[in-house]
Amino acid sequence: MAGTVFSDWLTALTKLQTCVSKDLDEIRQQKAEIQQLKQDVFNRLAEGRFVRDDRRLVLSAPEIVIGNVDASGMLYSEGGSITIRGQKVGIDGVGENGAIESRASTIRQTAVDPGIDGIEEVVRSQSAIISQAKHITIQSNEAEKDGYFSRSPRLTGSTGVLIHADERLEIDASESSELRAQEIGDRLKDLTSSIATYTADCTTAMIGVTAQVAEMETLLALQEPMELDEMTMRTTVTELDALTEQFNEMMPAVYSALESAAAKMSQLAEAHRQMKCLQDEQMSVATASTSFKEKSTDATLQMTAEHMDIASVDGDGNIRTNPEASICVQTGRLDISTKQEDGSLIDDSYVQISTHDVRISTVNPKLNDAKENGDGDYSTEGSVTISSKQVAFSAVDYSVSDGKYEEKDQTKDSSFSIRAENVSVMSMDKDGNTTGCLLISAEHAGVVSTDKDGNTTGSLKVAAKDVSLSSVDKDGNTTGSLAVKADDIAMGATDKSGKASGQFCLNSKDVFVKSMDTDDDGADKSLAAGGNMVIVAEKMFVGRTDKDNLSKELQISSDKTGVYGKTTAEVQQGEAKAVLQLDGGNVAVSGSKAEFYGDNTVNGKTTFKGEITAPKAAIDSLQAKSEFKSPNIKDGMPAAPAAGGGSLSAKLKEADAPKAKVAEKKDDSSEK
Repeated sequence: MAGTVFSDWLTALTKLQTCVSKDLDEIRQQKAEIQQLKQDVFNRLAEGRFVRDDRRLVLSAPEIVIGNVDASGMLYSEGGSITIRGQKVGIDGVGENGAIESRASTIRQTAVDPGIDGIEEVVRSQSAIISQAKHITIQSNEAEKDGYFSRSPRLTGSTGVLIHADERLEIDASESSELRAQEIGDRLKDLTSSIATYTADCTTAMIGVTAQVAEMETLLALQEPMELDEMTMRTTVTELDALTEQFNEMMPAVYSALESAAAKMSQLAEAHRQMKCLQDEQMSVATASTSFKEKSTDATLQMTAEHMDIASVDGDGNIRTNPEASICVQTGRLDISTKQEDGSLIDDSYVQISTHDVRISTVNPKLNDAKENGDGDYSTEGSVTISSKQVAFSAVDYSVSDGKYEEKDQTKDSSFSIRAENVSVMSMDKDGNTTGCLLISAEHAGVVSTDKDGNTTGSLKVAAKDVSLSSVDKDGNTTGSLAVKADDIAMGATDKSGKASGQFCLNSKDVFVKSMDTDDDGADKSLAAGGNMVIVAEKMFVGRTDKDNLSKELQISSDKTGVYGKTTAEVQQGEAKAVLQLDGGNVAVSGSKAEFYGDNTVNGKTTFKGEITAPKAAIDSLQAKSEFKSPNIKDGMPAAPAAGGGSLSAKLKEADAPKAKVAEKKDDSSEK
């Protein structure tokens, strides 16, 4: 029977079923038509009560209880459901003592548009949950199942927000790519399954509605051919009453079937809408995944306050010291600064760390597959940079008097270690020129670069304008020792072009410069085989600085001794009283008396000026130019007496050595 109201209902449901995958506006238009049909059906029901006013409805009483309750306000055992639906819903707790209290096993708030049937979850641009109060407390406490919260929510104590959790409190401001894509994929799978279920349910529901409508239309068809003549009136009225009663009995089932079918179609339409939204979001996430790690996500967590405290304490206020207690900060970059808005440092600002141990590590773990064991390579990478006008490291004990810290004493058994393959301590300007000074003051100072077996390795570089190594007591007296031990030792004072400059000064009571092998105790054992010692300069002074500072004794002893002078070599004794001179290829000896011992041989032409006395002479050939005279023989005329032995003028004069500069400068910083 076409054209009945039931046919209209069935047509409206069919139209809704065909547009479940359409856009939101069309779906809502079809829902509005279904809403009108449901209202028509509900109006035909004799059950329930519908109170409607087109302008305003007010419920007024000193106390109002709404729910599936009895006259006393107690909830019936079967429970009930209350839905408040409207475009604007307001709950006001009026007055100074006005209060709104919500209690349920689960309370959930979601800022979405639920639609006219409450099934949709449409996110709007203005989706927000806003809470404003002088005191806000959010408290999570542990309790046994079917138990009772032992701690009551407490106010902040002053205007503010208090968030408390017995076990876990998480504030997360982050955007994901992989996790988000995975969650979207999982939800799409669930929606695909739900859509299949909802589609089957809608088909089943439409079959039921169609059957119900067909049955209702059959009842209507039975009513139409009835003739209301006087002969059959009594019978027709009886049958009509029976049909009406049957019709009224079927109406609740029709309404239930209609409402169920409309609800399932709304669920199906919402599932299609959500799937389309997620598919669009999935494409957006997939497009952005390639640059997700490089570009900023703009996720921000901002905490601002004049004073901020972060503490690892328990609910009783005790500082937790168990191994699990900690505060961790994990990020790719960490910036801690005390700066003004323009980037300049705040005057008298500081960062203070007070703890038992301070550890700064740039170790980069590269774990094996068995990550739970922590196995792998732990390579030290990166760098630690400290830039400051003054950098001080100290291990000192203090005492406090009148609120002021005073140095008490150096911390016992304290130490400062720098361990690296290459260590550089430099004081130089931007052009690479050394400047400033380097001061190391300690009872025992050691700079070592050794491997695990104690073998030296790496290098140690000290570059500065002035470098002072000293071991002195508080009165300035030298004490202790300085030992430099290495395979090769090079000390130079040259400029960047290699030109020698400056001076190298060794000054000590005993000065030893040697090339010797030593025993286990470091004592001299023997000369080092193949060892060499080279001392050379444009001018050399040995044994004298000036006339008042002469060595009392100078010894030169060796298996072979050579003294070489390219132009002149001269040995003087006293004030040139005796001179041995080698000059221009000539040898001259001068003194008040010259004595030769042993067998002496003089080759070449020899000239004697002065008298010669000899107890015995063996002469192969004797020639006398003026006179030959002996006790027994006289020949020739007497000659004039020969000149005396004569004297030799020294060519070289004693000179004073240049005065050594005072290289060790006093530095006031050593006394600070």
